[in-house]
This record gives sequence, structure tokens and C-alpha cells, in this order.
Amino acid sequence: LPPGTRLAIGEAVIEVTEPPHTGCAKFSARFGSDAMRFVNSPDGRALRLRGLNARVVRPGTVRRGDAIRRLPSIPVDEP
Repeated sequence: LPPGTRLAIGEAVIEVTEPPHTGCAKFSARFGSDAMRFVNSPDGRALRLRGLNARVVRPGTVRRGDAIRRLPSIPVDEP
């Protein structure tokens, strides 16, 4: 999902942010340094193979089983 994508999860809304999730020592220990290099390569980052980071746009309750819905894009000039 590209940065700026908004997702509704339960009552909450989150927005995908630009900084990629780059992994950690646990990932490297489990999958190896080659896997860590690959997920942090330009191709791996573009695919967000390590997941994504997001900011909370609207706080709310999220429960197991809640649907995740992609929300329509908001034009840049709107808050």
C-alpha cells in the first residue's frame, strides 16, 4: 500500500506512512542476514515485505475479527 493510504479497522482509522519497517535483530536471527538484506533492498522496500508503519488518524476500538477497509483517498489540499 502506498504512503497516505487510509484504512478503517473497527472504529479506528490509520494512515500508511512513508518510513518502511526495516526489521530487527529478531528477524535477522530467525531468517538470516541474507533475508534481512533482501527485505531492505530497494525491491524489498517497495514491496513492504517487512510490513508497514502507520499513524493513527482516528483512535478507536479494534477487535479480533474486525474488517479492514481501504478508505477513499483524500485530496492533498484537504486536511
